[in-house]
Amino acid sequence: MKALFAGELSRVLARRLVRVAFALAAVGIVVAGAITFLKTHHLAESTYQARVDAAQAQTSVKGIPICPPGQQDQQFTRGPNGDVQPVCIPGNAIRVRDPRLHLTSVRGVLQGVTAPFVILASLIGASIIGAEWPSRTITTILTWEPRRIRVLSAKVLAATVVGMVLTLLGLVLLVLVLLPSALLHGTTAGATGQWWRSVGGVGLRAMAMAAIGTTIGFSIASVGRNTAAAMGVLFAYILVIENVVGNLLEGWRRWLILGNAIVFVSGKSGDATGVHGRSVAVAGLYLGAVAVAMFAIAAALFQRRDVA
Repeated sequence: MKALFAGELSRVLARRLVRVAFALAAVGIVVAGAITFLKTHHLAESTYQARVDAAQAQTSVKGIPICPPGQQDQQFTRGPNGDVQPVCIPGNAIRVRDPRLHLTSVRGVLQGVTAPFVILASLIGASIIGAEWPSRTITTILTWEPRRIRVLSAKVLAATVVGMVLTLLGLVLLVLVLLPSALLHGTTAGATGQWWRSVGGVGLRAMAMAAIGTTIGFSIASVGRNTAAAMGVLFAYILVIENVVGNLLEGWRRWLILGNAIVFVSGKSGDATGVHGRSVAVAGLYLGAVAVAMFAIAAALFQRRDVA
């Protein structure tokens, strides 16, 4: 099995699609880091607070006071003409442009870019097995190793490893290219040890999500024997089923892949993300079970069907 896995891993890394995916991800991240550096600039904390105070003073001049520290909820009252007027403006509602890059905001950026990495991983997984059928290389492989389940397992394991590595390298590179902006044009306030641990958690969940996406893409392509068919099924599911069922039947959201993926990657419970009844751990286990079930179906069909 080790030799089979090593051979499949070499074949995956040799594929042009995989190399292009790594290159595009690296170029896109570096360009995004350069744009962020050019669009941000240093601002003293005292200067920023002065801007906030000026904005609050301007709001108070208009007759609407700032809410006291203990009152952050917006409250309204009726004026002399019967029109609804706010009692006060919450302090956190005062928006002042901050040209700095806060390092703590990178955690949200990592969560946001997880989706493109998962899509790339799914594409890699689908192409690994989908390209075997038109080229008939699957027949040659089975001639050398007739145990089909071992072959399919080695292929999906190699694709999963590549998808996870792509995601990990992408997230690490993203942090590195944003770090100069945070150090020179921003602030590292709040980047405590606990925050770095939470960033590590985001990275681990993103890698797990990439593994799940790779397995799902691989399984669909194995059943359909075509890469394009697999990607078509995935996008049709996201655009049609996720939107239709998720919007019309709110109670079904916790059984949909996208809703569970949002809970799992964000690290927030379903009640905070609109997918009620799902914790982060349960969402991860559910997504893993879906991926395993789909691979089991693909393996059963691969074992029974003719490959000639």
